[in-house]
Amino acid sequence: MKRSAIAAVIERDLLRDDDVPSSDVARCFSCGHGMIYRGNRFCSECCRNWFDDGNPPHATPRIIYRDRAGNEMKLGATGFRTPCGFCGKEFKSKGLRCCSLNCERAYRERQDNFAIMAEVGDTPKEKRRCAQCGGPIPTWRNGRRVRHDAQFCSPKCANGPRQPTAIFRGDNVQKVPDLRVLKQPL
Repeated sequence: MKRSAIAAVIERDLLRDDDVPSSDVARCFSCGHGMIYRGNRFCSECCRNWFDDGNPPHATPRIIYRDRAGNEMKLGATGFRTPCGFCGKEFKSKGLRCCSLNCERAYRERQDNFAIMAEVGDTPKEKRRCAQCGGPIPTWRNGRRVRHDAQFCSPKCANGPRQPTAIFRGDNVQKVPDLRVLKQPL
């Protein structure tokens, strides 16, 4: 045999998948031990009793639900916890877009206004973003107009841990000199 043929055989053997499941080998539902399937999903009575006592199975599949944008949806007791389409408040939903009938009406009115603005050729003004969470900064808070130089959307964000500003990110960071070099004897 030629060297190239021998190398090809060795490479094929090294890259072979050894975990090819046989048709008669199954995993115990309780402990995960390999066994020959004989019409029972447990390998022993001990595993069956352990599972019947309320213990979890060996590999519980975690199902992740995602919305159209690809974001993970939080599972609630009777549906999903989703943000309201209008006010942004999180609520338990069984497929609804908004948390209340008033929010749904306001949401539809806003969408109609956006459609009218698009016909005229006008675009809505981009809202300022919070320096902490990235959410929109409201125009009004507690019946008063929010200052034009406000950086945070709420007092909670203003008192929270600060995110580094753009000045300190990436290549703009100034390097601190290494003082250990100065302490070394010559």
